[in-house]
Amino acid sequence: MIAAKPILEAQGLTKHFRTGGAVSQRVVKALQDASFQLYPGKVTALVGESGSGKSTTARLLARLYEPTAGQIIYAGRDTVEDKGRSKLLKYRSEVQMIFQDPFSSLNPVHSISYHLKRPLQIHRKAQGRQMTEKVHDLLHTVALTPPADYTPKYPHQLSGGQRQRVAIARALAVEPKVILADEPISMLDVSIRMGILNLMAKLRDEQNLAFLYVTHDLASARYFADETMVMYAGHIVESGGSEELTQDPQHPYTQLLLSAVPDPARGLRTQETEIAGEVPSLSEVGEGCPFAARCPHVMSRCREAMPPVTRLSETRWVRCYLFDEA
Repeated sequence: MIAAKPILEAQGLTKHFRTGGAVSQRVVKALQDASFQLYPGKVTALVGESGSGKSTTARLLARLYEPTAGQIIYAGRDTVEDKGRSKLLKYRSEVQMIFQDPFSSLNPVHSISYHLKRPLQIHRKAQGRQMTEKVHDLLHTVALTPPADYTPKYPHQLSGGQRQRVAIARALAVEPKVILADEPISMLDVSIRMGILNLMAKLRDEQNLAFLYVTHDLASARYFADETMVMYAGHIVESGGSEELTQDPQHPYTQLLLSAVPDPARGLRTQETEIAGEVPSLSEVGEGCPFAARCPHVMSRCREAMPPVTRLSETRWVRCYLFDEA
């Protein structure tokens, strides 16, 4: 059952990076005015092409980056002003991140036992004999059994799927309420991706976790997520229930994404589309809709200002002038 109140909320979240020297300095607009909510027991997917700002969003929520503007509200309180180590530790014990590459996110010189004990020590979740028992419980939870076979091993001795299960166990060690999963299956073999998705779905149900699932794969978002948000060039342009959004996309960019998905009914061919061009550089995004240069329905006002949010239903919205009631 989905809770009535969000546990983590982004309001107007914005992140700009400055690159180059004093003469050729540029501003990379990685994320622009993003607002959304994460609920206990619910998976929200963030979908888009590489470089669209998805991982930046997750890292902002994990407090690995400081936002340029906006609020990150956890349990009803804005956490952006929390700067001290103790406050950040408290927040990160509640909001944990699973990274894309399970090999680079694990230290190759330390055993699996060390990786799971370290967060328990830092956040004071267990000590003494309880530590070993907790480590074994975590490995049981992610289906790495018997635990004694895995604790003395090093990351290079495990398969990609096993390493990602260890990364998930490490995130669970501090008993979080929110999991930020940044492309958790993209580095894995296709044959084992479903197992990781099913594991995360089981954890969502058993522990009532709120998930942000970052992915470029609309098919996995439809399978795993309750709600899907579509991101393009730093802007979230459409949001709705995963099944409804994939069956009836409204924004021209969402339609482009879905047209690229092979369909068995067409012999695995993709749909033909009139949309051409490339994703714009995030340092060159202007004031208008970032998709205007590629959109087959572009109007003059699309290049002048970002379309406002238009509600299509209680759970569905889009940012496109094609639906602007004004």
